[in-house]
Amino acid sequence: MTGPVVPPSLARRIVLRHLPRILRAGLDPDGLYGRVPVMLARDAGAVDAGLGEAVLAWIAQGPARDIHDDLPEMAAGTAPRGPRALLRRVLRLRSDGREERPSEVHPAEARTLVGLLDGFAAAHDSVTVREIADAVLVLTASPADRSAAARLAASMWRELPRIDESAAILRLLDMAEEFDDDDDSFVSAEAGRHGLLPLPVPEDARAEVLRRAWVEAIDAAIADLRVQARALALGLSALAVGETERYYGTEGIGSAALRFGEAALGPVERRARAAERRRAELAAARKTAEMPGSAAPAPADEPDAGVPEGHVLVCPAIGATGSGKGRDVTKGYEKSIAKPLPLVPTPDLVRVRRRLLYEFPQAGGAVDFVLCDLVGKPFVRLGHLLIVGPPGSGKSRFVRRLGEELGTGVFRVDGSNDAGASFGGTERRWYSAEPARPFMAVNRFLQANPLVLVDEVDKAPTRSDYGRLWDGMISFLEPETAARFPDPCVQAELDLSWVSVVATANVDWNLPAPLLDRLRRIEFPHPGPEHLEALLPALLAQAAAERGTDPRWVQGLTGEEVRVLRRAWRGGSVRRLRRMLDVLLRHREQAAVRH
Repeated sequence: MTGPVVPPSLARRIVLRHLPRILRAGLDPDGLYGRVPVMLARDAGAVDAGLGEAVLAWIAQGPARDIHDDLPEMAAGTAPRGPRALLRRVLRLRSDGREERPSEVHPAEARTLVGLLDGFAAAHDSVTVREIADAVLVLTASPADRSAAARLAASMWRELPRIDESAAILRLLDMAEEFDDDDDSFVSAEAGRHGLLPLPVPEDARAEVLRRAWVEAIDAAIADLRVQARALALGLSALAVGETERYYGTEGIGSAALRFGEAALGPVERRARAAERRRAELAAARKTAEMPGSAAPAPADEPDAGVPEGHVLVCPAIGATGSGKGRDVTKGYEKSIAKPLPLVPTPDLVRVRRRLLYEFPQAGGAVDFVLCDLVGKPFVRLGHLLIVGPPGSGKSRFVRRLGEELGTGVFRVDGSNDAGASFGGTERRWYSAEPARPFMAVNRFLQANPLVLVDEVDKAPTRSDYGRLWDGMISFLEPETAARFPDPCVQAELDLSWVSVVATANVDWNLPAPLLDRLRRIEFPHPGPEHLEALLPALLAQAAAERGTDPRWVQGLTGEEVRVLRRAWRGGSVRRLRRMLDVLLRHREQAAVRH
């Protein structure tokens, strides 16, 4: 005979029923239009009949009309019991096959209901009613409601530990005993809808196989929902501090927060999986090396005994393919091949911050965002960044000054003029073969952790005849790939994982999603008129340096000169302010010559 296969959707819905109400409301894909409102009405009615009627009245307004005909039966406590009834309730299968959906939601009634529930919870010190109010709020609030997001975020983080409690309870239940033989075909049919085929099981082993199938399905559902719950809490926290998108459509705060949180956790999850794969490879390599008579090489992740601390062997060797080709490629790269290169240590961040704010007083948030990533790190290693700001705000100069203050070299790539996918190197067989841009940066500064500035990345050519700059960048933004990058020119695996890629753009709406997913976005604002006095000293020093004059010998601006600049410059482009300052300085020099 064949044993039933438990479909993941069935296990997920069973786990959802055992989670706290706010998690159930936020993670149920049907949300406002599913079974959650009915469950909330039942729970509210168990506390107080009047509250139950209030929730039923709210449901009758529209959010759950497709299941409203079940309410009298549930309210009366005469809901059918038994295995098939349990399956029908969990899967929300309806005998008449109706697909009716409500046409609109009534937020005004939802706000009234939440106020009523909050008042009852405060008057009677009822935790249950407070949880019901939070669940209603997560189903109906707008993503732009920051106060609701703050309240829900606090509740969500508080409820996360209860997932483990629910998991412990579910593991104590023998889910296989909840279903009789008559239900096996139903479970298998539901599995068939998900592409899962039942496996042949001997009669005497059927109970144990069915139990294991349930345990595995429930554990997988718990693991998946645990990740989604953290993403939901993270998304609500972001919405609470004003992190918004261009539009949300008609989705509620729960779905918007979940989508936002999953997008933010995506890169972290990929890095964790890559690290897990590396650990598994290391364990397998060590196990092979311990076998008698084995001569397995040491894993690539283990540091070379010849590489001193604080150094990285970026290019261990060079592939010698073709007559004389290896020698041609090495010209100019002799100091970077097969030689450990130093890592730039992290400098005094307080001093770096003070000097950057001296030149960019309007960008305090951007400066703190970048430098926070270096706190506690012995060597400079920035997360890959996308700095977005209007033209003339000083983005490119900020990156250059950042590299100078950190002590790392800055290798600039012109995004608007970089043709094809040459960012990742070109094949050695071509006459114009050259290594990847990050390796060129390593070789130029003889550092293992320089900065690569991709300037104006939003203006990169979009034709894909010879590849796009955007596609070439992606390989270096993944830790796993960057640590073993196969350079087509060098024909060797390079360790470029310490190279930091920083891109600048005026807008980001035209950048591909895979690239945006791998970059941390920073807003770089225009300075306003209130920043004029703070900007002038740095601009004066810059102008003096370009004239070959010691900045200490340049006289500061007089009050009248500052007033002239204030009337002419009302904030905005720093380039425009610099041009005005140059005109002012030339006028001052001409006046000094005449007198």
